[in-house]
Order: sequence, then structure tokens, then C-alpha cells
Amino acid sequence: MGNTGGCSMSVRYLRYWLFIFLLMTGIPVKAAGLDDADERLFRVQLAMAEKGDVRAQYFLGEMHEQGLGTQQNIGEAFKWYEKAAEKGDTWAKRKLAHRAEIEASVKKDQMDQAVEHLKTAPAPENLKKTQNTANRGRVTMTANVMAKTVDATDEAEKIKAAEREKRRAAVRAIIQERIRHPAGGLFE
Repeated sequence: MGNTGGCSMSVRYLRYWLFIFLLMTGIPVKAAGLDDADERLFRVQLAMAEKGDVRAQYFLGEMHEQGLGTQQNIGEAFKWYEKAAEKGDTWAKRKLAHRAEIEASVKKDQMDQAVEHLKTAPAPENLKKTQNTANRGRVTMTANVMAKTVDATDEAEKIKAAEREKRRAAVRAIIQERIRHPAGGLFE
């Protein structure tokens, strides 16, 4: 009976010290000027994943896939998915099964972003100077058609960006909830 009380007491102290540790890890990050919550989440997940936590490995893969708290890196994402899948994580196994589709989707999104960047980039100065009055009518008509196409593309891009942000927000919320309420081990 006395032994049960000691175990309960140590769990309470462990929770207390874990809270203090998580609180203290945020202080140097803020002092270094890195106040981004996503970066802090990434660092916590990385620390847990490197210690072998299967769910952290999966979520670290998600963070790399989404570019959440780090640069988007699909190769690094699948490295972490593979580690989690080796330990039996079903979500990671599902990601590995759909790897080709995920990689194609990420590449398409990156190409779309590159095209969008080119559309918004200013025209080179020498191109502007070479236009003469004979071509201006044709250029104006082409510009009108392009403007309509760009408007439709912009709307599609806005929808994609909103969907991407919803996905990132969902991953962020799951990770934050998991950190607040860890499952398994001493906390059950």
C-alpha cells in the first residue's frame, strides 16, 4: 500500500518536472528570437522522435510533408514515416502506401507556387521597351485573356491554399493536444 502511494507521488512529480521542462525549453527559443509556435512544436516533436516515440516520428513526417515549423521536405517526411512504420504505426504505413500520390501532389503544388511567383514577378525592362504601337492592340487583347485566366487560376490557388492551411492547422492541433495530454507509459 505504501508502494502505491510512492508510485502515485512520483508520477505527480514527473508531471510537474515535465511541465517545468517544457516551459523552460520555450524560454531560450523566445530569447533567440524564434517565437514561432510551429518551430517550437517541430523541435518538441523532433526531440521525442529521436528518442523513439512512434507517434512523434509520424507527426514529424507530417510536419516535413506540410512544411510546418520547418522547410517542406518530402524526402525527410518519408524518412520519418518509414521509422514509424517499422514500429507498426498504421498511419505511417498508409502514407508509405500512397507515397507516389503524395510526392506527385507536393511536386504539383510546388510547380503551381513557382508559376504563381512568375506571374507576379515584374516584366524585364528590355521586354517593355521592345513593344511597339502595332503590337499594342494584340498585346492588350492577349492581356485581357490572360487576366481572365489568371483570375480563375487565382481562385483555384486560393482554394488550394485554404485547404493546405486547414491540413496544417489540423496537424498542429493534433500535435498540441498530444503534447498537452501524452498517452502511454507513465501517464495512463
